[in-house]
Amino acid sequence: MPTTSVSDEIPTVTYFLVLLVPDSNHAAASDHFAEHVRFIGTMTAANVVLLGGEFESTVEGAEGAYLLHVETHEAAQSWAARDPLIREKAYRPKIIPWRLVGIALGAADPRLKV
Repeated sequence: MPTTSVSDEIPTVTYFLVLLVPDSNHAAASDHFAEHVRFIGTMTAANVVLLGGEFESTVEGAEGAYLLHVETHEAAQSWAARDPLIREKAYRPKIIPWRLVGIALGAADPRLKV
């Protein structure tokens, strides 16, 4: 996976945040939700998706998001295009590159504390 460096001391890893923004067929989202969940399982099995979920209130117009760990923006677009919610135009993706510069594993889950 892609790793860049801001400096010699701070390694970074590029991820892509896929915001799910309501689209022209938003009313039919529930019709495609079970297939969307299966697709998330496919991404999980491929070690592509790191996390995902819905927002309590919209963010930049988005109702939810998932974070992909892929090499390029094009790869993120390709995965997102396969999502049934996006394919059926219930949502459109807004893909944002994000560079992770650190993580507190114990804050993510106390069992991961080093």
